[in-house]
Amino acid sequence: MTTTMNTDFIVDTPRLVIRKVDSEASMRWLNAGVKDFKAAMGASITYGMVYVVLGLFLAWLSWEHPLFISSLATGFLLIGPLVAVGFYCISRTLEQGGKPHFLQGLDGLRSNALGLMSFALVLGVLMSIWAVISGISVALFFNNITLTGNLQDTLLGHPNFPAFAIVWAISGGAIAAVAFAISAVSVPLITDKRVDFMTAMIISVKAVLKNPGVMLSWAFILATLMFLGFIFFFVGLAIALPIAGHASWHAYRELVAEE
Repeated sequence: MTTTMNTDFIVDTPRLVIRKVDSEASMRWLNAGVKDFKAAMGASITYGMVYVVLGLFLAWLSWEHPLFISSLATGFLLIGPLVAVGFYCISRTLEQGGKPHFLQGLDGLRSNALGLMSFALVLGVLMSIWAVISGISVALFFNNITLTGNLQDTLLGHPNFPAFAIVWAISGGAIAAVAFAISAVSVPLITDKRVDFMTAMIISVKAVLKNPGVMLSWAFILATLMFLGFIFFFVGLAIALPIAGHASWHAYRELVAEE
């Protein structure tokens, strides 16, 4: 279906427009991501395995503190758009009719290293805030808890668990909403064009606000992909993360265009 071309202009170099997309856009992006994954499966899975190893290592560090594993998973979601630079470059190469390879991720880092590093600092601040909130929540609701072999009895059966779950979900949801709004198209945009990180974040927020229903469904799809990756002990991320990354490139390409 043809995209509706209602546009908001962003005064910058290059001059960009934000498109209003139709209700089927999120599924179209997902299908395009699956297609790119199949077309460059070797490079995509290799990138994905890098983050699988990273996720397993972080989970191993947190293994003796299971209360923090969920926070680790949420933090991993926050930095997802940044770690997907390689997938954006692969999708761009496929779009241009080229043959992608593993080292193309370095091309994206070199093309606008300052913009990517600056945005990484923003995500780092959000992750730090989330880590502090998680730590305070755990300390408040599970102070001096003694873990046994039965995790359900010690955590889910704890009298403070319902209150903890509510506070954790609300605070985590708020931070995740901010992270999604500022990163929905910003990292692919920074990778593709020489724009500064503030301009990219503003464009991303405007794209989300202009397409609230579609972007809400898109956030749900991305979260579902990451959840499926996590429940298989991070190994599923070798497939879920590449598909999400490739699909996010197509979301950016449809939502943002040069005038």
